[in-house]
Amino acid sequence: MRQIITYILTLFTLTVYGQTFKEMKPTLGYLVDKSLEGELEFLKKQEECEKFWKEVGTKVDEKDFTEEQKKLYEFCATDIEGYWDIIGVGCSWYCGGGQDTLSASSELKPFKGINYSAKNAHDLSYKTAWIEGVPGYGIGEYLTYHIPPQNPRITKVIIVNGYVKSEKAWRENSRVKKLKMYVDDKPFAMLLLEDTRQEQIFSFEPLGYSDRDNWDELHKKPWWTIKFEIADVYKGEKYDETAITEIYFDGIDVHCFGAGTEIALADNSTKKIEEITNQDWVHTFNFLTGKLDKAKVSQLITVRHSNLLKLRFSDREIIVTDDHPFWVEGKNWASVSPTKSNHNYEQTSEVIQLKIGDRIFVPSDNKFIDLISIEKIEGEQLTYTIELTTGDNFMANGLLVKTERPKWTN
Repeated sequence: MRQIITYILTLFTLTVYGQTFKEMKPTLGYLVDKSLEGELEFLKKQEECEKFWKEVGTKVDEKDFTEEQKKLYEFCATDIEGYWDIIGVGCSWYCGGGQDTLSASSELKPFKGINYSAKNAHDLSYKTAWIEGVPGYGIGEYLTYHIPPQNPRITKVIIVNGYVKSEKAWRENSRVKKLKMYVDDKPFAMLLLEDTRQEQIFSFEPLGYSDRDNWDELHKKPWWTIKFEIADVYKGEKYDETAITEIYFDGIDVHCFGAGTEIALADNSTKKIEEITNQDWVHTFNFLTGKLDKAKVSQLITVRHSNLLKLRFSDREIIVTDDHPFWVEGKNWASVSPTKSNHNYEQTSEVIQLKIGDRIFVPSDNKFIDLISIEKIEGEQLTYTIELTTGDNFMANGLLVKTERPKWTN
């Protein structure tokens, strides 16, 4: 998540039409300063990246680059695939979330091939927007997110207010000033939005099912909803219609490792996972050659978790979420909760059950070691994972573990 500009969060009680809402002010984040001209420049840069990768070939150390190549590398090595992407290809809360459906009370009819449907409010793109479709400013119109029980819990709602695909579109269309938030149709909060193109972050105690030990039983629980209703607006300079570009989420219960986990760097040293930066190079295992390669870190991700386990071996242990896959002798990738691994992430082969007695690969020693015990850790902890510019694995406490791409199921 991008660096957040600190803004005071306040809570107090407000009664609206006989219903109790707590008022909340946002923390302001990333300024969405996008344009169609910027998109063209981005596409031009992407073409330069293709030429760049062909030119540098297998070079991996920035010290080998010219000054011009170093500047281009900083752009080319990012994990953003498209100019309008809100979240890159790396892991986030959406590695285990996003499997919801979305509906709206109304939608503006398509115009000149552009649609303004409800799904635009959760497509993780700054280019599209939901615009309500009733006369006037849309007071009382709403979006409803329908969320399955297995979704990771939500701790943050991030709102991109107005139509931010350009400054002109943002000014001409109306924006939300007050947004009523309901959880399962019960009043939850009145979100007081700023009139800005910055992302606006509202933080809560975890929303969703906290009892996540039994995955099969969790699936049987009922879906739940979050509804966002327009209560007041900032009037547009040209149009009455009120727009919301995006309402998306962050939270907990996504796969990660505990603090102190040692990551194998490409120079054969190690570094604690919480100290990793996007300037680090790590070892990744090449299954085609059977040798270690180098890969640059694109980002370090930090989330809180409650589904943590301690896996013990004769000479080491590791704290990890239950759905994180390890490379196991005779089984390929395996995790303690393979159903979650397969459900939430794209897999080239099915992740299967990890159990005591399985042998996990240690690439640096070219050996497998026995898993002796699996112990559940009570409570929540701050946890970490890394994403790479290339490769789909790295070594944590010497063990080969997988990085994964989330499934985008809407």
